[in-house]
Amino acid sequence: MSRTVKIDEELVELISREAKLMSRSLAGQVRHWVRIGMNVEKSRFFNSSLVADALNGRIGPDALTTEEQESFVEGLFDAARDGTPEQAQFFADRRARGLGAGLTDDAETRKAGRGS
Repeated sequence: MSRTVKIDEELVELISREAKLMSRSLAGQVRHWVRIGMNVEKSRFFNSSLVADALNGRIGPDALTTEEQESFVEGLFDAARDGTPEQAQFFADRRARGLGAGLTDDAETRKAGRGS
């Protein structure tokens, strides 16, 4: 039985590019990556629970293996991109006060202001 799953456009484009490179269908590429992910999670060299603990601040990232740290960093980027409305408001308020460093809306690097 097949089911429909919603995937954001950015991920669909990534899957599509990789599928073309590997001569797979979109569904075949997704199945391939799912199998890899399942194997990684079952690996004795990778503990996804430890990564989740680090992302939630229960342990430090130094307690993770190199592979787990890579997943941790990806998780940080995901959280920064997909933050809560409260987090978005917090950073919008900081930007309005000229605090913090990062990229402006036109991708220019912005320097840190006082108090950041």
